[in-house]
Amino acid sequence: MSRVRSVLIGLLVVITALGALVLGSSPGSGQVAEPTFQPAAPAAPDAPPLKVRLLTSFVGPVGAFRVEVELHGLPSDTTVSYSLQQPVFDRTMLERSITATPGGAAGTSLLRGTAAVTDGGSGPSFAVIEFPVADRWPVPEGGVVLNGPGVYPMVLTAQGPSGDSRARLVTQLIRLPDPDTTTPPLAIGLILEQHATPSIALDGSPYLDTPTSDRLLDTLRIIAGFPGIALTTRPSASTLVGAEAAGATADSFAALRPSPSRQVVAAPYAPIALDAWQTSGLTEEIGEQFDAGRSTLNRLIGIQPDPSIAVLDPTINADGLDLLHADGATSVIVPSDRLLPAIDPATTAAPTRGFDLRGARGQRLRALASDPAITAALADGTDPWTAAQRALAELSLIATANRIPAQGLAVIVPPDASPDTVGALLAGLTYRDGTSAGGAGAPLLSPVLLDDLFAITDVTTTYGDDGVAAPTVRNLRSDPPSSLGDYPDSLRTAKRSITGLLSMIPESPGLASGAVHRSLTSGDRFLTDEARGAVLASTGFAVVAVTDEIVMTPEQIVTLTSRSGKVPLNIENRLQVPARVHVSLRSAKLDFPDGAEFDQVLAPGTTTRIDARVTTRASGAFPLEVIVTSADTVTPVTRARFTVRSTAVSGIGLIISIGAGLFLLLWWLRHYRTARRASQLMESERSSGSDGSSPPDVAGYAPSTEQTMGEQ
Repeated sequence: MSRVRSVLIGLLVVITALGALVLGSSPGSGQVAEPTFQPAAPAAPDAPPLKVRLLTSFVGPVGAFRVEVELHGLPSDTTVSYSLQQPVFDRTMLERSITATPGGAAGTSLLRGTAAVTDGGSGPSFAVIEFPVADRWPVPEGGVVLNGPGVYPMVLTAQGPSGDSRARLVTQLIRLPDPDTTTPPLAIGLILEQHATPSIALDGSPYLDTPTSDRLLDTLRIIAGFPGIALTTRPSASTLVGAEAAGATADSFAALRPSPSRQVVAAPYAPIALDAWQTSGLTEEIGEQFDAGRSTLNRLIGIQPDPSIAVLDPTINADGLDLLHADGATSVIVPSDRLLPAIDPATTAAPTRGFDLRGARGQRLRALASDPAITAALADGTDPWTAAQRALAELSLIATANRIPAQGLAVIVPPDASPDTVGALLAGLTYRDGTSAGGAGAPLLSPVLLDDLFAITDVTTTYGDDGVAAPTVRNLRSDPPSSLGDYPDSLRTAKRSITGLLSMIPESPGLASGAVHRSLTSGDRFLTDEARGAVLASTGFAVVAVTDEIVMTPEQIVTLTSRSGKVPLNIENRLQVPARVHVSLRSAKLDFPDGAEFDQVLAPGTTTRIDARVTTRASGAFPLEVIVTSADTVTPVTRARFTVRSTAVSGIGLIISIGAGLFLLLWWLRHYRTARRASQLMESERSSGSDGSSPPDVAGYAPSTEQTMGEQ
């Protein structure tokens, strides 16, 4: 399904770019309707009852307006009525017209009508509303006379046979000034952000799920289909790496490559809470985020992004401006709701002239504003065409409110804007002069690169005490930074582990890319605290996945027959790259003549034998612990325990043994002599008895039992 959708997108993009798609003729005008962007996918099951599927974004003084709406879940007897209202002049009136609040339009309807609903067959039913527009009387048949430029609300109502309202939708007809108008259009710097908050796997690793990856790639394909629209991209490296892991190729990122109509500005590897990181002392880590972001984009799209223009987010304060300046930024885009004095973006448009911002150390940076209300409008994905037209209407109101030259405004297209919304916005800007609707008008808007936006836009100046005019300095509104808890300490620990891994495989840093990606992505400020901790913890798993490829036999017994000997250490490197390790030998009863610690390079895919010389201090069995770490001794790699048995006798033991032997020998000799004398004596006595002499009266040695003391 994804492949079919991709093919359809490509075909639609080509057709749109060539302007060959003919939507039909306007009634009574003979004009060709506007070729425009088609949604990439069918409407979701939860689509609103009325949804725009095609729309003429801009109409010249003479032309035709066309809108097609889909009906979802409405009865078959439904019809669609429309009412073109008086123009609105500011965003408050525009909002009221959308919400049906009294005072939304400046008068009664200019044109009313009803359109029949056509059965869409296998698709949703739809209604087509089109009518001619003229700038003078007489009124064209079925059309309307609009004698001035402006934003005209168009109210569409689904109703039953009795006129009861079943659904309501409001879009806008934007009527352009006369083609001979000399006032230049409002310069707009489109900034399309590419970031997606990752999902978290069971092991804590971040990844882009298939729908999120497809959404990103769909948006990039749509951007590629409008090469004539000048725009600036701000990709998040962490998101592109996630898309790459999900199957994206180098061609998938082609839309991000710089060209005459494309500019790429730098961003951190992941969107971090800059103020909180600074408060937590993570200044070095902030620099690593920016460096990694640039180097990763260079690998993926083949060029370094521009660091000279920074796009500020709510976490950047005056201290952050100094840090951005140190990183190379000279100009910034700041949302108008972050400026002081504070303004309400819901009612007040962003300033269209440049100014300066000053960092905490006094460093000045050029600044232009973006409009948060327009960004919010583009984030509404329920009806992409309506969202895009609302943004164009907001911009047109700003352009017509003060028709002066050299105005400029940044428009941030948020990453959660749907691909269809991006397509509708770019399609509207492609036909911003109204020629595709029948007649040319003077464009109200002019998309430009950010470099050109700063060059085109005038700067508001203020005279100083010395009478010299200088750019007006405005201040940033700062919110208290959020707490990062124990994340900074955990991040530093993870960094040390990664540094150790890199010291082990300096020739192949790519093996550490998984751990590096997880460590950098963990800083994403859109992650919850729990998810951030899980991602950071998974960094350790990624490191261990590499170090576990270096192993030793866990338990060995080595027998030495002399006082000195060698213990064979067999370390297997299962990696296909060399590994540099540090080996430590530890034992309480062994000495190491060549040293207890040494470095070793392990050849790839083989076992390296190291004969470690040892000297025993005594005979017996002694433990020997072998610890292998990364080359910088920071990251544990493997370890083993040996039992060293020594059968050799020591010098003292030898002396004792000799002494004991001599003692035993002397004792034996003495015993032998004593026993021999006794034997000789007994032999002599036996010899006397055999010559006739009487044997000794043994009984005479003991007194008779019958003898008494008196008898003695």
